[in-house]
Amino acid sequence: MKHWCLFLWLLFASFDMSAAEGIEVLEAEFGVFDASDPMRVVFSPTNVVPHREGQRYGWMIELRGSGRSVSVREEYLWPNPAVEEHTESPEGTTLVIPLERRNQVSQRQLVPVDGRIYGEWSIGPREPAGMRRLEVIVEGQVAASFAFEVR
Repeated sequence: MKHWCLFLWLLFASFDMSAAEGIEVLEAEFGVFDASDPMRVVFSPTNVVPHREGQRYGWMIELRGSGRSVSVREEYLWPNPAVEEHTESPEGTTLVIPLERRNQVSQRQLVPVDGRIYGEWSIGPREPAGMRRLEVIVEGQVAASFAFEVR
């Protein structure tokens, strides 16, 4: 009986790992969405998002080998300011640049439609303009990293 349980556990564990490893990113694009026509939503690739309240923006990732749904996490990467360190050495002051801070903004299961998944956001009323970096992690692996500007 113990061997049978061990066999089932190994079978399910290897199935879960192969599902995550078998996903391939074919294409990843960042852009804006235009939903002015209620019959269709148009995605236009760009790295500049208009700083207009309600403006919809996001990404599209095309996958191969995904199951019925995939686990997706989005994280903003924020640079930490450089810090001067005063040291007692002949070199004098050094500049230390810390690693980026990560801020998870979503975690969800998405169902691919024709092999594609989408993430969509909109500009809020007090959202500041500026540069941003967003990473999209699919099944625990970085699927895409986007740098864009809201202006």
